[in-house]
Amino acid sequence: MRRLFVLGCLAIVLFALAGCGGGNANNNLSSAQTGSVFVTGGDAPLPSVLAFNVTLTSMKLNGTTELLSEATTVDFARLLGLRTLLGFNTVPPGTYNNVSITLTSPSISFLDLTTTPPSASTITGTFQDQSGNHVPNTTITVPLTQPLTVSASGLAGLHLDFNLHDSIMTDATGQITGVINPQIKVKPVTVSDPDAEVNDFRGGLVSVNTAGNSFVLQRIAGHQFTIDVNSSTNFSGNFTLATLPNPSVIEVDGHVQADGSIMADEVEVVTTQKAFLSGRIIAVNPTTGPAQQVTLLVGEELPAINGINVGTPVTLDVSTVTDYDIRHLDNWFTSFLFNSSALIEGQRIALGGSIDSTGAFVPARIVLRRQGVVGQLVTGTVVINNGDAGSFQLQNNGMLGYVLGTALDVQTANVTRFQGISGLSAIQTGGSMRLATFGLMLKDQTSGNPEMFAHRVILLQ
Repeated sequence: MRRLFVLGCLAIVLFALAGCGGGNANNNLSSAQTGSVFVTGGDAPLPSVLAFNVTLTSMKLNGTTELLSEATTVDFARLLGLRTLLGFNTVPPGTYNNVSITLTSPSISFLDLTTTPPSASTITGTFQDQSGNHVPNTTITVPLTQPLTVSASGLAGLHLDFNLHDSIMTDATGQITGVINPQIKVKPVTVSDPDAEVNDFRGGLVSVNTAGNSFVLQRIAGHQFTIDVNSSTNFSGNFTLATLPNPSVIEVDGHVQADGSIMADEVEVVTTQKAFLSGRIIAVNPTTGPAQQVTLLVGEELPAINGINVGTPVTLDVSTVTDYDIRHLDNWFTSFLFNSSALIEGQRIALGGSIDSTGAFVPARIVLRRQGVVGQLVTGTVVINNGDAGSFQLQNNGMLGYVLGTALDVQTANVTRFQGISGLSAIQTGGSMRLATFGLMLKDQTSGNPEMFAHRVILLQ
């Protein structure tokens, strides 16, 4: 009976994920003589890569028209199945065929399986230029998959896919060398395209304008963005626009608008305190029962916290945390699915908290977040219960594969989106394939292993 109850709750998780559907860069530039272009970013990662931080200092259409209002540092390794806003700017109307991208300061955090036990290591990367030299920065010109047409007063978009799997070079033994040969694809998108959705956008609340149905977020680099809301916007918990607390860290899903603001589909109050960390769990102590400590590979921090650096591990005392939540889920069963006993290696979490008198981060709230996993389909493991509801297994050759010692169980539902492949039956009959799954990682209450509940399944070429 308990197992049936758990499965029922997890089915609701998938339906909730399926219902999940984006700052104002320069609102004063828009006019009848210009159009606007936004850029979202995503990734196809190498399984052993835990974080890949790189700074984009410039993105120019046809080598001349700048899309970035400021340099932006992005961890592309976290963006599998997620899309963050990289840039927004007004540009002259016209047709554009390529974009020149300048990259600098690459840093790679990866799971080092040569140590006992395996450890998270971080190396400073270099780029390989056309002559084969290793350099600290590079500019590459990427042809658009099709021309981008920008009309006067119109809004157009680009989606940038940084393929880390093919970009980060390895030696003959499969070890990461630190050399990067950027493999990037850029395609035009419309506002209604799935790749135009922004679902990895967060910052600190600056102000609320209830009369204008909007609020302002300040991102980590200090840039401020306007977030619009309407009657269709869903707020987490019992919050409304009028009751958004300040201070708070807020995460938004939505779509970019012509003035550079984001129309929010979802507004999540991550924490009502002044400090925020997010990243992937690489160790839990103890491994059974309520967790006392977690070791987090830090992907983001707000503000900069003494002794904690993006791309490096930090061990945190979570023994006093009682507030647990699941992103997009505010239901009576949330605490049953995710609590101090349900933390497990591989989960992507956000922690809200405060900074004490010594400068140390003190966690007070933990939120389970969506994430992506890449792996090879284990043939013969596809189970179809009804339509696209069923399961399959993925063999991941990175941290999850090491933790599990076996393949990852992936659960799907009839609301799961399949991209590049028609559905679960096509996976069953398609033979060997490399897949990416995107959703929530929960702890199986029977085996104690991670289990992915997939909102999206992507066939990787």
